[in-house]
Amino acid sequence: MGCGRLVAAFLLITTLLAASPAAGQGNGTRALDDLDLEELMDVEVVSATRRNEPLSQVPGAITVLDEEDIFRSGATSIPEILKLVPGVHVAQMDTESWAVGVRGFNGPRSIKHLVMVDGRPIASPSMAGVQWANNNIPVSMIKRVEVVRGTWTSLWGADSFTGVINIITKDASETQGGQSVTTAGSTGAEEMIRYGDKLGESGHYRIYGIGAYKTGSKLTNDKASKRKHGGGGFRADWTNAYTDALSLQGEFSASTEESPPGGDQFEPYTKERDNYLGYMQFVWDRATGLDANLRYRTSYTREKDHIGDMLGIVNIWDMELQHAAEQAGLHRFTWGLGGRYFWDDHVSGESVSTDKEREYNFTTNAFAQDRITLVPQNLFLFLGAKLDYFGSEQVEIQPSARLLYTLDREEYWLALSRAARTDNRWQRHGSYTIKHRDETYTVVPSDNLDTEKFYSLEGGYRRILSEGLRFDTSLYINRYEDMTILNLDPSTHIATVDNSLEGTAYGMESQLEWESSPWLTLKPSVSLIYQDIEMADIQLEGESLPNAGFGTEIKLQALTNPTENTGFDLLVGYVDAPTARNLPGYFTLDAHASWKVTDSLMLELIGKNLGGSREQFSSLEIGPSLDLRVTWDF
Repeated sequence: MGCGRLVAAFLLITTLLAASPAAGQGNGTRALDDLDLEELMDVEVVSATRRNEPLSQVPGAITVLDEEDIFRSGATSIPEILKLVPGVHVAQMDTESWAVGVRGFNGPRSIKHLVMVDGRPIASPSMAGVQWANNNIPVSMIKRVEVVRGTWTSLWGADSFTGVINIITKDASETQGGQSVTTAGSTGAEEMIRYGDKLGESGHYRIYGIGAYKTGSKLTNDKASKRKHGGGGFRADWTNAYTDALSLQGEFSASTEESPPGGDQFEPYTKERDNYLGYMQFVWDRATGLDANLRYRTSYTREKDHIGDMLGIVNIWDMELQHAAEQAGLHRFTWGLGGRYFWDDHVSGESVSTDKEREYNFTTNAFAQDRITLVPQNLFLFLGAKLDYFGSEQVEIQPSARLLYTLDREEYWLALSRAARTDNRWQRHGSYTIKHRDETYTVVPSDNLDTEKFYSLEGGYRRILSEGLRFDTSLYINRYEDMTILNLDPSTHIATVDNSLEGTAYGMESQLEWESSPWLTLKPSVSLIYQDIEMADIQLEGESLPNAGFGTEIKLQALTNPTENTGFDLLVGYVDAPTARNLPGYFTLDAHASWKVTDSLMLELIGKNLGGSREQFSSLEIGPSLDLRVTWDF
């Protein structure tokens, strides 16, 4: 179907939906629906300070997307949700592969920011990066997404160089009864069935299963990747009066993918791939006061990946203990301990090999942060640091100082941070092939890499300008040193990894939220970045690399309610990626129409990339798509 005909079909069907008789609210499940902007500033978040904190008390750049934001985006995957966040660059590579980066760094396996699901890190320390397609969380089970931009290594460690993305799923008590979500259209088909019920007098549980067959949008030379995915999971939650909360959850999934060449510069990632992933997590949270708690979390994850002719098995066990203490005079203290043990086993193939097929690694960490009240109710100083032991006698201290000044309807904040991160197992022991400008290179491992260093100065301002109008902006200067890149030798076709990349980034992110009327909300945003790379005269290669010069993203999200029970939403944007591929900027258009037929039946029409086919990150063009999503509660 051509782009013009696809847009025409979308407009025709949405017109019919808007003309339908009223039957209720557009979503009907959102707990924050009746809050105005001033009340929303008091909604508690956890990712910025590692304890429940009102949004107005956060000394950093943070975006919180709740159930309504997620629903109105029409997103069918987590990366599509993240398109709404200024400073986060999201690009689709093929059917289910995404490049997601924060503040100038992006790549197929972007490794400069931390991604968590319910506090569990989902980036593989062995495979280096987040495999978004393998962490296919049903969108309808996500309660909110917290995106904290900037350097947060003093709290979250070396993985949070440029930010933290925390996906928080709904408690089992919030998903009682049955639900079926069916999605079908030009991208394929997917079915999710969920059921929840009580578990004794103080507990609740849910179970779910999901199956999908994705054919993807039209790609270059009419080639499309194909992906089959199936899995299921559960969650159980118990509460004990006002003191204890226990949670146990788990998931298993299996997928098979066939991709055409060109989706990634790393050849093994562009052919057949089989993946099996499972995890279990237990969380115990005990309230020790009105504003204090003790929290213990532990998880085990096992992943099996068959990529091309390489087979890899990864096991990860991690745990953390955190104590948020009550206010003691001018001080409010938070501290924690953690550890992670992972072991893997790789069987080398012809195109991918490793000189160490088995690796065992144990890392530990500890952090502490004190919020010091300088002026009651108005001025606060946050001092914190995290100690990371990477193994092999590598120890890094990552400190941070943050200042927060608050008034009734506005906040100012300033932050200074240092971060460091170590290399991954493929940089140390891996050998594989890549393609650069139609030439094939063999990457050889390096055993003398230094830790990457990152220094950040940030400042920001938030204000409720009037009823229904809120403004948020942040500025930053990031200095990075000893960053890893690939040096390509055309004479030998050998690529080596070293720490020769240095540079400075200057950036700004601003967003305005305007509830102009009961039926219209506008959310314009702009992200600007200029990166001064000291090796800008060569083509940079490697994982999650910046690109010299300017990068710009301008977006406008318009949310409308034509009638009481219908919604029509648009996301229009200009995207110029600040990444190593240096693709030209392009305009994008996504649209979402919804109709709540009854209290238990919701119809949605979702149009993506309606501006036309184009390369977003890889050499494969991503075309327009049109899908119908039917949600039935029973």
